[in-house]
Amino acid sequence: MNTYSKLEEVPLVPIAAALITLSYFFFYYLQRPVPINAPLVGSDLDGKERVNKYVTDVTALLAEGYHKFKNGIYRLATTEGESLVLSSKYLDELKNAPDDVVNFNAAILTLMAGKYSHLGDKDVPLAKHVIKSDLTPALPRLQPIISEEVNIAFERRMPPCNDWTPIVINKMLLNIVAQVSARVFVGEPLCRNQRWIDISRDYTVLAFAGAHAIKKWKPWMRPFVAPFVPELRDLERVRGEALKFMAPIAKDRQQSSAKMDDLTQWMLNKAGVSWLKDYRSQADVQVQLALAAIHTTTMTTTHILYDLATYPEFIEPLREELRTVLKETNGMQKETMNKLKKLDSFMKESQRFNPPGFTTFKRRIMKDLTLHDGLVLPKGTLVEIDSSSMNSDSTVYENPDVFDGLRFVKLRERSAEDFRSHMFATSNPSANYLSWGAGKHVCPGRFFASNEIKTIIAKILLDYDIKMADGQVGRPKNFSMGVQLAPNPTLEMLFKKVAA
Repeated sequence: MNTYSKLEEVPLVPIAAALITLSYFFFYYLQRPVPINAPLVGSDLDGKERVNKYVTDVTALLAEGYHKFKNGIYRLATTEGESLVLSSKYLDELKNAPDDVVNFNAAILTLMAGKYSHLGDKDVPLAKHVIKSDLTPALPRLQPIISEEVNIAFERRMPPCNDWTPIVINKMLLNIVAQVSARVFVGEPLCRNQRWIDISRDYTVLAFAGAHAIKKWKPWMRPFVAPFVPELRDLERVRGEALKFMAPIAKDRQQSSAKMDDLTQWMLNKAGVSWLKDYRSQADVQVQLALAAIHTTTMTTTHILYDLATYPEFIEPLREELRTVLKETNGMQKETMNKLKKLDSFMKESQRFNPPGFTTFKRRIMKDLTLHDGLVLPKGTLVEIDSSSMNSDSTVYENPDVFDGLRFVKLRERSAEDFRSHMFATSNPSANYLSWGAGKHVCPGRFFASNEIKTIIAKILLDYDIKMADGQVGRPKNFSMGVQLAPNPTLEMLFKKVAA
């Protein structure tokens, strides 16, 4: 009897049913919430309604928790089970805790379905180290290069705009940011290679789309449905394209005596032997670095442009500041970035209203942990901090519901400490501003992102008049799902070349 005939006699249906049952219990016991004595927001709703409320209107749940338990803790029902929302008073003792006690990547793996989307599935200390030790210190010499690449990208992708011209700005920015970021990450001429730009952009879009798609399924069902989710299949295809594209480039870089001044080269200079031979990991890191840059920078820049069009009274003051500072610094230099106080303030006010997410400091507790006041965080607990409610707290900001593009200019003028605390790229727990995170896992590329955004916005302000398309009333509404927030990516803005 051949193997195929033997297989025909095996009762496959009962075996499949048994495997599914085992998977259900495995995921149930692995992911069920750890009991903790804390109030539950949305307790007037049943379990399914609470999760639906989390998906569709999480700000209402966060507002309830913030007003009732501002200095304490509460439980929040999410699509991944319950999380524990902590007061920011616990931040100091948590933010620099060892990773084997309080872990960032373990939380992201859960929240972003990293097993399938690859978001957070690799913790590469080399990449973080190079961003901090090489990229950030290099920004003064890189700024003219960033400015040059912004100009090249606009020349390639922007229509003439001699009259009011409709542009889906989020789509345009995806390509511009991908190209400009690639100039710093992989250098010339690869940064302008359309295939690499497409890979970087598509990976960014598909990773988040894949995470959202798989999270629609119960955790115990995901291993079975993942191979059939179109976004995840496309994501694996793009990963394969990235490997084919990057492997020969990595080999050439290692064999060449010429050393380039970009992030890829800095990583190769400091990498161990095993890393140099691991082209799969090198390709994954490149697209994940691109994702981090493209996703946050594109969303933030889109938000800023929507706010400029909604509050046009700020455009001329920002333009005047740009013209004055550019004369003082003889072009777009790192010094220019530091002197653009009004633009920096407008960017931060836009981010206050439109943060990357409604919560921050997401961590998984890896060992039972007792805090200063006796609060015990059991192993396995997912914790986070509500940053959006802080941003609208009248005890933190005067008239918090009013958009004031110059708010942070005024705050920075109060003292030397305030001058540093209220910059766009500053993560400042003491000032209740946590959009970039906090502690050792604060976004390492935030200074690069700040300069890139300023350069793009400066280009638009100096060269174009902008407004929302006809029929748009008020500030365009954002899209949200759970604690994630994004600008509407499909809206058109109108651009017109500024008269010479």
